[in-house]
Amino acid sequence: MKKLVLSVVVAFLAGTGSVYSRPTVSGEQSNAVSVAKASDTHAHLKVSGSCGMCKTRIEKAAKDVKGVSSVSWDREYQELHVNFDPEKTSIEAISKAIAKAGHDTDKDSAPDKVYKKLPCCCKYRK
Repeated sequence: MKKLVLSVVVAFLAGTGSVYSRPTVSGEQSNAVSVAKASDTHAHLKVSGSCGMCKTRIEKAAKDVKGVSSVSWDREYQELHVNFDPEKTSIEAISKAIAKAGHDTDKDSAPDKVYKKLPCCCKYRK
């Protein structure tokens, strides 16, 4: 019984260790991140989501916008960090692409028709 309780406590502590630490923006890495150019503009965008599938979808939608060089969405803070060439795109165009993929941003709302098609674990609206 002691071993079971100890195992549960250790598993809990190991699982929550990363919840309280947030990597610095310059050190954040993601599968969708690539190297930003020195001439790029960096911006933050609030983007709603709830799981790892959301992260993949959000980052892909942003990265598919021509002129975007790097993206990283932070689930805990619901924030997208994006680097882009302002001569090729804008934060407004990136926001619209993310909304079109089914995720609300602080600038645009996802169409209800698209949002309803998201998997159950991706539903973030109350």
